Amino acid sequence: MKLAPVRRADRILMILLIAADVVTIPFVFMLTWVLRTEIFAGNLPEFSHQLSLYLMILPIVAILWIFSFARAGLYTPKRQLGSMGELQQLMKAFVFLLVALMAASYLARMEFSRVILFMFIGISIPVTAVSRYLARKIAHIIVPLTEAPRILIVGTGEVATRVITALRRLPGKAPELAGVVNTSAREETTFENVEIVSTMDDIVETISRLNVDEVFFAAPELDRSRLLEIISLVQNTDVHYRLVTDLFEIALGVTDVDDLAKLPIVEIGYGEPGALHRLTKRFMDVSISFLLLLVLLPLMSVIYVIQLIRKNGSPVFRQKRVGLKGKEFTLYKFRTMKPESDEYEVAPISMNDSRVTGIGKLLRRTSLDELPQLFNILRGDMSLVGPRPEMPFIVDDYTSWQRHRLDVKPGLTGMWQIMGRKELPLHDNLGYDYYYIRNQSLMLDFTILLRTIAIIFKGRGAY
Repeated sequence: MKLAPVRRADRILMILLIAADVVTIPFVFMLTWVLRTEIFAGNLPEFSHQLSLYLMILPIVAILWIFSFARAGLYTPKRQLGSMGELQQLMKAFVFLLVALMAASYLARMEFSRVILFMFIGISIPVTAVSRYLARKIAHIIVPLTEAPRILIVGTGEVATRVITALRRLPGKAPELAGVVNTSAREETTFENVEIVSTMDDIVETISRLNVDEVFFAAPELDRSRLLEIISLVQNTDVHYRLVTDLFEIALGVTDVDDLAKLPIVEIGYGEPGALHRLTKRFMDVSISFLLLLVLLPLMSVIYVIQLIRKNGSPVFRQKRVGLKGKEFTLYKFRTMKPESDEYEVAPISMNDSRVTGIGKLLRRTSLDELPQLFNILRGDMSLVGPRPEMPFIVDDYTSWQRHRLDVKPGLTGMWQIMGRKELPLHDNLGYDYYYIRNQSLMLDFTILLRTIAIIFKGRGAY
């Protein structure tokens, strides 16, 4: 399906912003080197470092640069951000980059010129601002954006009214309101002077027919499962969905205020990472799981031998799970329950469960029972981060939106594990998993991995 004009422009802009940074990094470095070694050499302390030393680490600088910019949201097109907002993001990114470079230098035990480092950051700020400005101009030439983003409002209540009012007050060219989806029994043909284009029964067809860029779900009374069902049925994966919450949820701290219209909204994301993301994620899975196996193999061997001595069945528990695209695979774990327990029984929800063996309690509390899944990751059945691998008979009862859980590899850890682990009902994790699928990024993966480590040390929610 052809992309909406705004979404196509956003994609071109993101590519050009990254390209601008890739060009800026060596340019700024060479400018910094010339200033330090030629122009200001007489006014600064003696300097004897070789150029080759700095050229060798330039790729690392580039990686940290792009990581810092991605972390600050500088590769996410925001049409209403404004120059001041982007400048603030740039400053945050460069502060993070400076700290990261200093930390990397310390960890590598390599002495680099602090003058060059601070000159590099100082020069980078104005040069980057100019290069990003030029990137936006070139993007506009390549894809002239003569149309405002087309937005569909789902809701005909007070929250929808606030959304429409806020969107109309945006600076610059206001978004085009493609229509309103009626969520009540009202019989009018317009709402807040916007045409009512369909009811909830026809919303999937309407989203596709109107070629909208964004959908605002502005009816808090709608069932969340219904919203996820709608998103899963729309074929155009480049539509951006926003869930507008009510003020009560804001008071509870459930969400943040979005920049677009100063409204309390939750970004549901796009859900279609590119080939580069998948390749990088697989490389991360293989390298980290291989290193962990090298380090933890002695510990795993000790656990295996203890299990053998205690004669509680096979030390390694095997179970069929469903993975990517519905393909079944054999999941490995250290056995923690007595061998007479049914392999598909409900998992323990208490440390006092009589089915759990003595050593099983320790393994489950420390999550050491999950270590054999590192072999699943190496084989490609699983990933380090992803939805929980589910059992076949549960997957058989999935609805259409729940089956999107199978669009990515299951993970050793994921959103559900860090949000509550066993403190949540076993299958109430689908919403968390769907959020992860729609918002996949390496930054999110790193965050989940770090929070998982913290939770394991606390032992929270592991039974």
